[in-house]
Amino acid sequence: MATLDDVFVVDAVTHAYNQTEENYRVPRYAEQVANVGAALEAKMPDGYQRTREDFLGDWPVENTENAVFRESQTDFAVMHPQSISVFEDGLTDEAKARAFFERNPTRTAAFASIDAVGLDDPLADLTRQVEAFDPHGVKVYPSYWERDGTHHEFKMNDPEDAFPLWQHAVDLGLDVVAVHKAFPFATAPMESYKVGDVEEAANSFPELTFEIVHGGLTFAEETGWQIARHPNVYVNLELTLTELVTTPTSFVDSLQQLLYAGGKQAVDKIIWGTGAPHFHPQLLLERFWNYDFPEMESFSGPFEITEEDKRKILGENFAEAHGFDLDELEAGIEGDQYSDVEMAEEPWSTTDFEVVE
Repeated sequence: MATLDDVFVVDAVTHAYNQTEENYRVPRYAEQVANVGAALEAKMPDGYQRTREDFLGDWPVENTENAVFRESQTDFAVMHPQSISVFEDGLTDEAKARAFFERNPTRTAAFASIDAVGLDDPLADLTRQVEAFDPHGVKVYPSYWERDGTHHEFKMNDPEDAFPLWQHAVDLGLDVVAVHKAFPFATAPMESYKVGDVEEAANSFPELTFEIVHGGLTFAEETGWQIARHPNVYVNLELTLTELVTTPTSFVDSLQQLLYAGGKQAVDKIIWGTGAPHFHPQLLLERFWNYDFPEMESFSGPFEITEEDKRKILGENFAEAHGFDLDELEAGIEGDQYSDVEMAEEPWSTTDFEVVE
């Protein structure tokens, strides 16, 4: 079996959270969001757990780039700014994301994020972001909140709020719309976290790739039928991948459901995303690459998850979905600031995070 050194790895979702209490815009909900991550962090293996104080701190961009490029075999990454409006800065501030792009120009592609219902003019704000740092895609969420905690639902197929935004994305030359699904925030209704509304958007805007983030964590079977039927719908495994560490059999079940409708061909629709440094990227990479998957059942018959399939998930599918040439990405990182750096052996050893002893 080849090693991970032979694989070009693309992490399609990284972040730089600010989970401090000072960043809570709607404290009762922001605290819930932060504590879910902290609870999962506590289930990580020895050496990978950070102190609660560090985990719930304000993560500098340097921690993301070091965890991803110095402590893992990740070659290329997309940082998502966030617009989770229970936090003052959305959880990952746009300025942090822009700094990440600027500091790592050979290793990353820019992404935008929009509060699709809370802004007076989300189209104008998307234009501003495109002019400011040239993102190739935009991230949206199914729930947004006012400062008093009032909840607003956003549907991907809404003719007034969503479709004008997708048309504007096309007009601006964007390629990808990534939507947070499957993992509900706070007390927001589960309905908006289902994937059914993606279908009409994908049919109506074939120029765009629609990426379901956290795909398979819930509603996996329905999501599997989406990716099997729509050529421009993909699944991103951010957060779902943590099951490889906490409950590996659950991850296999999730992947099985995602692939059941489309079978072997549906493997081409699965994109690697860790949310690093929410969890350590090398831990997830090693668990996935070395996992011996059982025979998978599908509507069209059983099949195996091969090394070639893993390569697709770890990078090739991203290139196809996001419109990049993988060979060009690989050539672009030759001779950059990380090329001659040996990967750190200890997790979090090049970051400001402290490990639980």
